[in-house]
Amino acid sequence: MISQRALRILAPLLIGAVFLGVWEAIVRVKGIPPYILPAPSAVARSLWVDGPSLLGSLLVTLRITLAALAAAALIGGAIALLFSRSRILELSLFPYAVILQVTPIVAIAPLIIIWVRQPFLALLVCAWIVAFFPIVSNTTVGLNSADRNLLALFRLYGASPGQILLGCRPPSPTSWPGCGLAAGWH
Repeated sequence: MISQRALRILAPLLIGAVFLGVWEAIVRVKGIPPYILPAPSAVARSLWVDGPSLLGSLLVTLRITLAALAAAALIGGAIALLFSRSRILELSLFPYAVILQVTPIVAIAPLIIIWVRQPFLALLVCAWIVAFFPIVSNTTVGLNSADRNLLALFRLYGASPGQILLGCRPPSPTSWPGCGLAAGWH
């Protein structure tokens, strides 16, 4: 019998191997040119041969990605916090965040490249936009999904806004040891 832990590792690996095998078979049987859809074996061969020269590009991509994610998380989290604290601010600006979230980046990327002359900064802005709006909308929804009865209880016991934020707004506060009501907000 396979343990749960082994199953969690083996199942995705098996699905990935089947996917790659089917991909390889389709490319070979259909004779699809590599410039349209390269076979996994061609990708692996290219990575092996050109790996050192691709490493520099990977590092640039990782630098842009991590910087954009950090900025999006910081700024998006702060804006979501403002939205959760002010209902009028959320009602006024949240619809724009949702509209901008569904705007394809390819529609605005040319404008960003024109406006931001430095390529690294333009790529950073594009990556930031991709990450920023989902962070704002999902964090806002998460912060506002706290149990209303639990919020009322925190207010009844005279909890400060900071205590409410840390003890009640994160998901499932009573299931975390040492948090929420288990920590004794009284």
